[in-house]
Amino acid sequence: MENRLNRSQTEKMLGGVCTGLSKYFLIDVVIVRLLFVAFTLLGGVGPLIYIILWIVLPVEGQTTIEGESQKFDGEELKERAGMVKDEFVDAVRQPNRNTTLFIGAGLILLGGYLFMKQFNFPWLSWLNANVILAGLVLVVGIILLVRATRKD
Repeated sequence: MENRLNRSQTEKMLGGVCTGLSKYFLIDVVIVRLLFVAFTLLGGVGPLIYIILWIVLPVEGQTTIEGESQKFDGEELKERAGMVKDEFVDAVRQPNRNTTLFIGAGLILLGGYLFMKQFNFPWLSWLNANVILAGLVLVVGIILLVRATRKD
């Protein structure tokens, strides 16, 4: 069976991009999601990359006729962008339970951090976006190393 890069429709939170990437690269989906968070914190390119992949990657289970090349012209791009808009509206109207849990936890952590920074505690002065990003990169690296060295 051929491992193809596509968007997952079964285990998705928003567009299925992270799950599709995790299945393709055979890594945990949480690591892929953390990488998108890191890309967002590094310069804001995470959402842009996600949206581009959402439009470009085919949906899981979409098949093409054998021997026929996949067309990807302006009309196809316009059609896929419209589908992304519809999927996004549906996801906002009826969010996945895991999506709301992740966003809620992230907002609580961010709000707690911003709230604590307002008090100007001396013991909290070392904590900034660079430290948080470095910690996130370290955690992802450790997870990747543990998963790579673990015996199945």
